[in-house]
Amino acid sequence: MVREWKTEWMKTKYRGIGWMILAFSGLVLLWSLWAYGSTPSEQLEDGFRMSYLQLALMDTILMPVMIAMLASRLCDAEVKGGTLKLLCTMEKKGRLFDLKLLTGAVYLAVYVALQVGIIFLQAGRLDFTRPLQTVQLFCFIVQVYVVSLAILLLQVVLSFFFENQILPLAAGLFGSFVGLFSWFFADGPVKKLFLWGYYSELCFIINDWNQDTGAVTYYDAPFDWFSLCLLLVILAAGYAAGKKLFLRKEI
Repeated sequence: MVREWKTEWMKTKYRGIGWMILAFSGLVLLWSLWAYGSTPSEQLEDGFRMSYLQLALMDTILMPVMIAMLASRLCDAEVKGGTLKLLCTMEKKGRLFDLKLLTGAVYLAVYVALQVGIIFLQAGRLDFTRPLQTVQLFCFIVQVYVVSLAILLLQVVLSFFFENQILPLAAGLFGSFVGLFSWFFADGPVKKLFLWGYYSELCFIINDWNQDTGAVTYYDAPFDWFSLCLLLVILAAGYAAGKKLFLRKEI
């Protein structure tokens, strides 16, 4: 298993995935600098809540596209290069599927860690008044990472089954639009029908905008543990189904 995983990292060495992760993180950083720069100082006292909400919204827009690109870069060496049959003679077919997911999961963990770094960077630069609540930071990490992991699973399956990677990338763009519009849906079963809607479904911060003064106030909302459990069930079932389809795929 260790040898095969080392091979996976060697295959991704010149794929530019690390630069892609840094590029998307840079977009988030630039956007956060702009957002905080245009926010009145009196509203920055609740900067952590503001960060959790706004970064979740940014992830809804950017992450589906980034994950589609990530899955494509992880899988196109085998799909486009026609080496899938050769590789499966040297290692178990199911293990290859697992290693692709594991490698993608590590990249997602790095991306989430960079976002946490952005939060602390802004907190130190702007001196947020209200202290950090560890529970909220943990909920933010769970919210972003678990949803992204489920989307990664979907995109890896699509990338393996479509030689033309335009279709998986189109699915990522579709997910960005669906995820963005889900923020405007009322709470209910509609959001739970789409993986990308769970970015907003698991959001634990709400805001109230005063139209007269322009002030924004942030409030805590109960974390939706039911939706998280449902998403974990979907992730487990999707993994079992996706791996079964991959094992039955003719190579």
